[in-house]
Amino acid sequence: MALAVKIRKEKAEETRKKLIESNLFDSEYKILINGNYVLLPVIGKPEGFEVVDIPLKKRKKRKNFRDRLGEILTENEISQVRTSFDLIGDIAVVEIPPDLEKKEKEIARALLDSVKAVKAVFKKEGSVYGSERIRKLKFLAGEHRSETVHTENGIKLKLDIKDVYFSPRLSYERLRVLSRVNDGEIIVDLFAGIGPFALLIAKNRKVKVYALDINARAIEYLKENVKLNRLEGEAIVIHGDAMKVAPQRVADRVIMNLPKKSHEFLPLAFDVLKEKGGVIHFYTIAPEEELFTQGERTIKRIAEEKRVNVRIENSKVVRSYSPGNYHVVFDIRVVS
Repeated sequence: MALAVKIRKEKAEETRKKLIESNLFDSEYKILINGNYVLLPVIGKPEGFEVVDIPLKKRKKRKNFRDRLGEILTENEISQVRTSFDLIGDIAVVEIPPDLEKKEKEIARALLDSVKAVKAVFKKEGSVYGSERIRKLKFLAGEHRSETVHTENGIKLKLDIKDVYFSPRLSYERLRVLSRVNDGEIIVDLFAGIGPFALLIAKNRKVKVYALDINARAIEYLKENVKLNRLEGEAIVIHGDAMKVAPQRVADRVIMNLPKKSHEFLPLAFDVLKEKGGVIHFYTIAPEEELFTQGERTIKRIAEEKRVNVRIENSKVVRSYSPGNYHVVFDIRVVS
């Protein structure tokens, strides 16, 4: 038997939310619909409601991913599996050690069984490659599709994970950049992809954002994502090589998240800024032993070549990239 609030159907959802907010909703039991009434399981007897004692079914508890792995792998094999994974929309992207490739489908099914939000599982089969930034992926289990809608920081991003590159691990970094943007700015995102930086900023600030990318499929999704989100500002989508299509002398701020090759585009970023200067968010990959010194040398050398004055306002590690290497960012202030 369990305690439940008896409420008419039309008021059930509103009541459920109030009970959750008050920490009175008992999620251990299932909700029961009985004619024109809904029975909402509760903890204790909330005042102002009709509370009844009634048999309710308990929710089936899902085993967590590691517990499910314990049913199909040895302890030694489990120690080789990275239980963290990228969740892009409702698609999980995992890494499978070479020694466990024969059990990769079983591992994928274990993930599906243990994480409700996951509807499909893909495996990484290599690094991001080419100018269009694509990663080879292999389907393992679940719904056989690679298109999804990812929700992050209040924006919706539609994409096909096999056609475009997107990392959910930069969510906090994108918020950090947003926090530095003021209304009225003009921003150029040189490698916008499907728009996670550009659209987050345009949704929350009255700005103009030029969003560029060389990948035609990314541009298709970026245009669709502009329509999916109600923007405060304006997003101008441009397809092509940033070296050829980037607007000149227009920006107060430039975002250049192409970490393996961003140094090749830094001279361009200086030219994209207004004559009076501005800010460049410069992302790169750095070895642990030269975490910031390598990037600082590159910035100072190119600034000298372009005869511009720069000040590094901030440098930080964004995330671990590979063993011994890190994804880092430099916030560069350019002054006239």
